[in-house]
Amino acid sequence: MTGRAWLRTAIVIAAGVVFAVGLTSPAAYSRAKKKEPTPTETPTPTATPTPEAKVWNFDQDKAHAMPEGWTAVEGEWEVIPDPSAPSQPNTYGLPAGRTMSSLLHGLNYNLLTVLTDKTEYDDFTLEASFKSAGGRFDCSGGLIFRYVDAQNFYVLSAGCPSDYFALSRMSAGKLENLKQQVVPTDKDTWYKLKVWAQGSHFTLYDDNKMIFDVDDTKIAKGRIGLWASDDSQARFDDVTLTLPLAGPAAAAAPPPPPPLPPLPSPPH
Repeated sequence: MTGRAWLRTAIVIAAGVVFAVGLTSPAAYSRAKKKEPTPTETPTPTATPTPEAKVWNFDQDKAHAMPEGWTAVEGEWEVIPDPSAPSQPNTYGLPAGRTMSSLLHGLNYNLLTVLTDKTEYDDFTLEASFKSAGGRFDCSGGLIFRYVDAQNFYVLSAGCPSDYFALSRMSAGKLENLKQQVVPTDKDTWYKLKVWAQGSHFTLYDDNKMIFDVDDTKIAKGRIGLWASDDSQARFDDVTLTLPLAGPAAAAAPPPPPPLPPLPSPPH
């Protein structure tokens, strides 16, 4: 092979190698694309169950009659229209009168109304709006809970003219004051009374402000109701009983979030 032929052959072979390398190598300006991270699936949170609440606002009941689901144990309780009611148009309470009955009872006349449903409750939150439209001797009212009968129950009461807020226990027909505090209470003014009961522990509120708490083991469970004293024209609205979660509903509560992974150790 002549020198020129050999040179031509070498050039052809070199050109082929360069072409082959160009086909198999990426361009200098080409960069490998970053791998997109796989999105983490966000779990759908489990709905938190809502505690059971029962509300009586008396607005669908007939005026000057007993509301559905309630019975009067003592006193002439009735549905009373009131334009100032938190939930209009009706309230539930006592009209004017009872002067002679109050005197015959030595100004210790307890007026009671309870649910006709005989279900007994132990743990709950009971609250209601309350006001007194008047009374010659008294203008008090309150919430009855753990009612066994007319001789045995608890009552959270507030009233004027004494400006008191008290928890009492009726036991064997005798009303005993468990705890009391001075809290201003005016006639014709709406207040919100509330009791939270858990076992033997009671926490008492006036207008969503905790006033005090009390422990007492005398009565374990019972019905709920409303209370007034002597000739008080007590009126109630939006009576609400809230029961705690229990059983399967409690088990349905979402589990706590998993712990965070540990942080990597710093390089040495």
